[in-house]
Amino acid sequence: MRSLAELLSYIPAYQFHTTGDPTLVMIEQVVFDGRKVQPQTLFVAWQGRATDSHRFIPQATARGAAAVIGTRSPTELAQQGIELSPTLPYIQVADSRLALALCAAALYDFPSRTMTTIGVTGTDGKTTTCSLLEAVFKAATQTAVQPQGQVGVITTVAAHIGGAEIDTGFHVTTPDAPDVQRLLAQMRDAGCRYAVVESTSHGLNQARVAAVDFDIAAVTNITHEHLDEHGSRAAYVAAKALLFRALYASPAKPGIPRCAVLNADDEGSFAALQAVLAEEANQHVEAVAVRSYGVAAAGKIGLDVAAENIDYAANGTRFHLRWWGGEFAVETGLIGEFNVSNVLCTATVALALGLEPAVIQAGIAHFAGVLGRMERIDCGQSFLAVVDFAHSPVSLERALLTLRKMVSHDEQGRPGRLIAVFGSAGLRDVAKRRLMGQVSGRLADFTVVTAEDPRTEELAAIKAEISAGVQEYAQADTFVVVPDRAAAIQFAVDMARTGDIVAAFGKGHERSMCFGDTEYPWSDQDAMIAALKHRRTTSLVTEN
Repeated sequence: MRSLAELLSYIPAYQFHTTGDPTLVMIEQVVFDGRKVQPQTLFVAWQGRATDSHRFIPQATARGAAAVIGTRSPTELAQQGIELSPTLPYIQVADSRLALALCAAALYDFPSRTMTTIGVTGTDGKTTTCSLLEAVFKAATQTAVQPQGQVGVITTVAAHIGGAEIDTGFHVTTPDAPDVQRLLAQMRDAGCRYAVVESTSHGLNQARVAAVDFDIAAVTNITHEHLDEHGSRAAYVAAKALLFRALYASPAKPGIPRCAVLNADDEGSFAALQAVLAEEANQHVEAVAVRSYGVAAAGKIGLDVAAENIDYAANGTRFHLRWWGGEFAVETGLIGEFNVSNVLCTATVALALGLEPAVIQAGIAHFAGVLGRMERIDCGQSFLAVVDFAHSPVSLERALLTLRKMVSHDEQGRPGRLIAVFGSAGLRDVAKRRLMGQVSGRLADFTVVTAEDPRTEELAAIKAEISAGVQEYAQADTFVVVPDRAAAIQFAVDMARTGDIVAAFGKGHERSMCFGDTEYPWSDQDAMIAALKHRRTTSLVTEN
């Protein structure tokens, strides 16, 4: 519990609109949801894209809020028909999302300042990289001569604190600031030395990690995604760059290196982020190291960490990793070139923090993978069934290129087929729908277009846009539209034969699907298992 005065001391500028003494107002929780307000709660209101939560101030007051922060003046609120209680402390700020983050961090006594804190951003590979880092840091704590504490991780899949999983219910984004700070506080209290925070563009743009003091900022890649939120690629890159700006703004911690980790293979974002780092370096005295990683190639120079002699196999990947201190072998059960990039990002972060190569090797080798990322579903069938989160044109292309190498032959020597099942989310980036259709039409042998969180959009319109892209590269008899996702997966499974690959893309780890304004329980894994079992028990298709 903290006094309101103490919390407000961390906000850069504000106007206090009551005559009460903020030192006497005690705050036990900070929330932005009026339904969660109870006595000793600081309620923070803002103007969102769809909702102005200032209108919930009366509700928060009635529920016993101790104070309210907002961006509207009392006069503006009165013009909206919102009358402030004369005894309720009301604080006007320029940016209430930032105020929410700062107050939440102050309430928990800025927990990230007690740990080595790593932020990972990017379009694809964030969750896998965060989970790889968790495995490496676990290996470090287990092999150290002296105990080095536990590991805490916040991803869009779940939160782990000292190995224990906390079900977060997140839906593909960074949790809001109070949840981030609460989880970081739990990590601190559990004795964690390392905290890894997956930082989405939404989370960065909406100040959800604004009060986290980062020591390492890393990026996987920046490709076509979330233009519905950001409007343009330049704005999307700028949102990702906020993580690196936060790194420079964070105070240095004694004995903990500070480093920015960039993907040199991602040429567009690499140059843009280098420019941001140069700008920040000119404005800050404390130094931040910059390390780049990538796949070694002829003519490519200047890589701090590089993968050489890569051996891709159906059951894993092996390569030599060259770094500024030498080289060592890497072996992982992950497959595909994109996972080489994720491993390189992980290794670069770990090396920048001074971890030994043997620890990095052990953590990467023992990492089993992430739910819904190239996850194999085995019910004894003679073909490969996969669930993967690929939901952007680039991630879908990478996934299909990876799976293409794993297609085999049937008993008669006929080449197997790559069968892709996917949709595209409603109320999100519209341009990627046709692009994803083009990718599948070009790289898959058969495409099944289906639903994926249509929300309030017409599913038929979304499917038509995807189908138009597919038809640019595929014949009419090589794709089908099956609106119901369970039926679509069943269709793909039923048509598969020995040597084929059936892959469901777009949902991955998610456990719900949105129709209208309602989230319904959903699991691609459960749907795939059900389809495989149905095929086996009913023998609808006889493999030739």
